Amino acid sequence: EGRALDRPAGARATWPMERQVRLAAGSLVVAGLLAGARFPAARWISAGVGSGLVFSAVTNTCGMAAVLSRLPHNRAPRAATDLDATLAALQR
Repeated sequence: EGRALDRPAGARATWPMERQVRLAAGSLVVAGLLAGARFPAARWISAGVGSGLVFSAVTNTCGMAAVLSRLPHNRAPRAATDLDATLAALQR
């Protein structure tokens, strides 16, 4: 309806899932490449993430998004309970 949102001071908005997936995938690729300088087998991490991105594009599914969606900051907040209604229900 065009009304402003009231957010607590210091509250941060959750990033969209696509952005979270890009951050996680990019971080894993960079970590795999950096670790590959010391341990060549670590480059398989980058290869695995790249393969997962190709699979995700072809099948239009995303396993990483499924995992990230289970993190606490991506879950919908629980509905606030009304204390008066709860106390009234207990008194019945």
